[in-house]
Amino acid sequence: MTYLDVECLRCGGPRRVPADDAGRGDAGECPRCHYLGWAPSEALNESIRRRIREPSPQIRARVKLVA
Repeated sequence: MTYLDVECLRCGGPRRVPADDAGRGDAGECPRCHYLGWAPSEALNESIRRRIREPSPQIRARVKLVA
């Protein structure tokens, strides 16, 4: 059986799942953050990881900082 290393798209938690015939794996819910989005680890680099996990400028603009 072949396995696929995947990362949670929200928190970056790693997981190894059995790969199906199409090369995908169903990782289910992330045990750390309960998110359902995963990507193959080999498809991600640090730049992509940072863009996925950093809030967008629109979201940052809505966040009010309390001093």
